[in-house]
Amino acid sequence: MHEVFIAESLLETAVWKCKDSGFRRIKNIEVKIGKASAVSAEALIFNFDALKAGSIASEASLTIVEIPTTGRCKSCGGEFEVDKDFIFECPGCGSDLVIIESGNGVELTELDVESV
Repeated sequence: MHEVFIAESLLETAVWKCKDSGFRRIKNIEVKIGKASAVSAEALIFNFDALKAGSIASEASLTIVEIPTTGRCKSCGGEFEVDKDFIFECPGCGSDLVIIESGNGVELTELDVESV
């Protein structure tokens, strides 16, 4: 259910940035979602579509780019991509002392806007 909050935050940020830059309409919002973020792309799009009505993003689409989860092992220094959700073990040495480098967040990366 946190997708409602995320969709609302993305929409508010996009509208603010668009208006602050002098644009009048948002055509597309691109968002990167990490595979380990536990955010459902389908639920996010559904909630975004429900919330955008009546705003300058009322006709906007939401483009989702999934980012893989990558990690770095503190034991051997190896860098790797995690194939399975939430299993963080170094494929090189088997250590569970890993740091998540990417793939655990949500980021608004691009706005496609119109001045008219």
